[in-house]
Amino acid sequence: MKAFERIFLYTVLAILVFYVFLVDGNVESKVAIQEEIRARYISIVNDEGQEVVMLCSDKAGHGGIIIYNKAGTVAASMMAREDGGMIGSTNKAGTLVAIMGVTEDDNGLILVANKVGNCGAIMDVNENDNGEIRVYSKDGKGIGTLP
Repeated sequence: MKAFERIFLYTVLAILVFYVFLVDGNVESKVAIQEEIRARYISIVNDEGQEVVMLCSDKAGHGGIIIYNKAGTVAASMMAREDGGMIGSTNKAGTLVAIMGVTEDDNGLILVANKVGNCGAIMDVNENDNGEIRVYSKDGKGIGTLP
């Protein structure tokens, strides 16, 4: 290899090394941090481009977070409503099987359903402000209440 060719080759390699290790690293390290992001809808996707988290608002203007499993089925959700908030969880078929939320009279509520969505038990506060547990059959028919 001639001296001129070596000088040219080493110069090009030096420029590439400089760019890869110094310039490119500096550009990435100076990414601006946004103080505020405003959007009506934000979608987070996995490596395959499939939506796994959705941040959104409903038609009434309440916010929500919906989380999808790898199959694309809603796995969990958290929503705001007029009377408070609600957190729900679904089984792998997408059936809502657990809810924790607020009732219209500002009391708490926990509902557990079976795999087909029929109510199994509800724990809440009754009209006298006493705690209450209601139990249902697999068909969703009332069995009993405590106390």
